[in-house]
Amino acid sequence: MGAAAAGDEPSTAGGDRSGDAVERRVSGVDLTKDPEPDTQPSQAPFEKIVGVVDCTVQDEADVLKQIKGVDEYLYVSGIAVLPSFRRRKVGTALLKACETLALQWRHRFMALRAYEDDDGARGLYSKAGYRVVSRDPDWVTWVGRRRRVLMIKELPTHDNEMELQ
Repeated sequence: MGAAAAGDEPSTAGGDRSGDAVERRVSGVDLTKDPEPDTQPSQAPFEKIVGVVDCTVQDEADVLKQIKGVDEYLYVSGIAVLPSFRRRKVGTALLKACETLALQWRHRFMALRAYEDDDGARGLYSKAGYRVVSRDPDWVTWVGRRRRVLMIKELPTHDNEMELQ
């Protein structure tokens, strides 16, 4: 799982599709200035992590039927930001890092799922260019689960630029 922390150095693993690739994309964003003063001395090396994102390459049939013409896509399977850092563009930076990674890996689409009643998350994703393409069936609420929506974003294709890199 990639994390947004100040001072991250780019990993040297070429072609690595792990969370490290996402970490280095967010390293230019200064996220270490907590809006509230620290009252406790630091103890842990991970104290500066304020947000994380996990994105993987997937080929789930239910998603692929929404984005014909490709056999895989980048899926944002988890994103979380500390409450004191929300509304400070951390989530936007994490999504941008995933988008940069998707473009490097030459994916045309990104997908994610959000709870239908989570207006904050859905607003973030909509502003980032994701659109709702499907919803969980009604019966999921009968078994005590929250209903989710599938959101997809089509990425710009820059074939000429990508071939030059």
